[in-house]
Amino acid sequence: MSERRAARATAASEALATMPAAEKTDGRVNRSIVTRKKIVDALTALIHEGQVAPTAELVAARADVGLRTVFRHFDDMDALYREISHDLEALIQPLMAVRLEGSTWQQRLQHAVRLRTGFYDQVAAIHLATQVHRHASAYLPQTIQQFVDLQRDLLRRLLPPAAARQPDLFEALDAWLSIDVWIRLRREQALSGEAALQVVLFGVNAQLAASGLAPASPA
Repeated sequence: MSERRAARATAASEALATMPAAEKTDGRVNRSIVTRKKIVDALTALIHEGQVAPTAELVAARADVGLRTVFRHFDDMDALYREISHDLEALIQPLMAVRLEGSTWQQRLQHAVRLRTGFYDQVAAIHLATQVHRHASAYLPQTIQQFVDLQRDLLRRLLPPAAARQPDLFEALDAWLSIDVWIRLRREQALSGEAALQVVLFGVNAQLAASGLAPASPA
């Protein structure tokens, strides 16, 4: 070490030694928060780039931290995926607060479909990654089921009682409006967002018409 570097190191040590304990603690907490976010952001970025099952080593490299640092902040990869699911919940909340447009339930249903499929495009990569990881997780299966239950509850609230009481109709609509159908349309069938939306609306309207209910007219 050069004399200049040694002098800087000594100065830094002296400054740390004279710093109030509260400031030292706050500094460590802030660095911990920043590092934790870097790790979560690294996993999210890798997933969106097509890595459905990133390893801890890849996450550490992307976050520019050591592997030990990853596991100092997260007990295991399951804990890291749990953190991502919390971020998804934060995305869902504003969606649930949107006031649906339309004077009829059919129009409000169509608006809900547009909102839901737009959300699916944001989270499709994360959904695929959680499906891959769920077999090794004690947490993700419950989270995925909660997401499905929320979708079903929102659909049930949108439909009139006559529709909600038809089990076959409800299950068919729930399937058409699932993220899995949307991912199939967007990825395997390579449809644009608007084309995929029209296919979903076609399926929803066909199910409503087959059950004797008027299809969803434009809002």
